[in-house]
Amino acid sequence: MKSGGGGNIVFTGATASRRGNVMTAAFAPAKAAQRSLAESMARALWPAGIHVSIIIVDGVVDLPRSRERMPAKPDSFFLKPEDLADTAFFLTQQKRSAWSFEVEARPFGETW
Repeated sequence: MKSGGGGNIVFTGATASRRGNVMTAAFAPAKAAQRSLAESMARALWPAGIHVSIIIVDGVVDLPRSRERMPAKPDSFFLKPEDLADTAFFLTQQKRSAWSFEVEARPFGETW
């Protein structure tokens, strides 16, 4: 990417990267390390024209396994995989003068 003059690296993170919880004692530190790595890479690579960003996913992705485990949840509870992909694509299309490092994605029905 450096020799080509630019590129994009998009990480997929989680809100656990910002706050630990009893239920996420192992997951949260791993996601915090991932976010820290992404930020370090952004600081090192942005000057070379490589846009490093992270999508913080705050919700449950709508996958068959998720639906099996939560059959009573309404559609508004889930994030659609194709919509997350659109968010990632959006990040890759940003102009250099206004790059985003971190974007949060959550379903509209999320109570945050």
